[in-house]
Amino acid sequence: STTMAEMFMGGMMNENEVLRTTGRDAIAKFLRQKTVYDVMRQSGKVVVFDTNIPIQLAFYALLEHDMPAAPLWDSVSRQFVGLMSVTDFIDILRHYHRRGIAMDDLSARTIGEVMSDVDGRRLQHFTFQGTAVDNDVFASIEILKQNNHRFLPIIPPNESRVLSIMSYYDVLHYLVEQFREQRKLFEDSIFDLGIGTYGEDCLTVATTATLAEVLDILERADVSAIPVVDENGRVIDLYSRSDITFLATATDAQSVINNLGISIKELLAARHAEVDIKDRLHTCSVRASLQSVFELFSEIGFRRLVAVDEISGRCMGVITARDLILYFCQ
Repeated sequence: STTMAEMFMGGMMNENEVLRTTGRDAIAKFLRQKTVYDVMRQSGKVVVFDTNIPIQLAFYALLEHDMPAAPLWDSVSRQFVGLMSVTDFIDILRHYHRRGIAMDDLSARTIGEVMSDVDGRRLQHFTFQGTAVDNDVFASIEILKQNNHRFLPIIPPNESRVLSIMSYYDVLHYLVEQFREQRKLFEDSIFDLGIGTYGEDCLTVATTATLAEVLDILERADVSAIPVVDENGRVIDLYSRSDITFLATATDAQSVINNLGISIKELLAARHAEVDIKDRLHTCSVRASLQSVFELFSEIGFRRLVAVDEISGRCMGVITARDLILYFCQ
């Protein structure tokens, strides 16, 4: 027969499950009631590239305008054909180098030529998948998820233009700013809720790894950043796939290639002068509650958190804005 203790534990578990489901449903409902227009940044600007312009020129324009990605317009078919990001350019550059194609040759090629190269490196957003400005946020996240895209262009009805580009980060920013809940629904730890990547699935790199090795790992795993650990496995930094330090410090095409051979330790040392590590590496405990992660985001606006062991400082997991949003949109 069932003991009182077992009944009590069963009741507790059920209560926990009810709280989790209630919390998840509350946010899902909120996201269904809001449109992507609500999430749009009012001062947001969009840069559009014609596929006839040189790919290197497009890359520098992305940096100059501080844009994560830009829609690509084909003036012959008169339609959008994809998106290009800073990460795309870095991946394409390395792909051409591996094929023995000179940097000067790549920089002279147009976006269209690179896109139509059958042996080339596909863009992350090699199809153009947008959402109407009046579509609800929940449905729009579904489009991102189904296409495994990081960015979603927002389009006005019956028009060939892009108003804004939405990311998981933008949705999380809006959610944390606008969603209000009096009930204590988010007290469970992110680890218990399964939000993030943990254990063997969580990749790290040593400071001795070369930039080329790290970029290969990031591309193979299709992740946007990776924790950097010292010889004791303690997290000391975070390297992002869109980091352009190795391009910024290069003086010519050959030095870009040479820079791929430097160690992450050297690269991070070169970058520390420009970017404070506090702006780049944000950590939390594996036991951190979902509520505390929301509060931390509200405070510092991270794109990813590294969950560390409180004593050893070792990497236990990584939580991204995408992980947090997808938890509520299952």
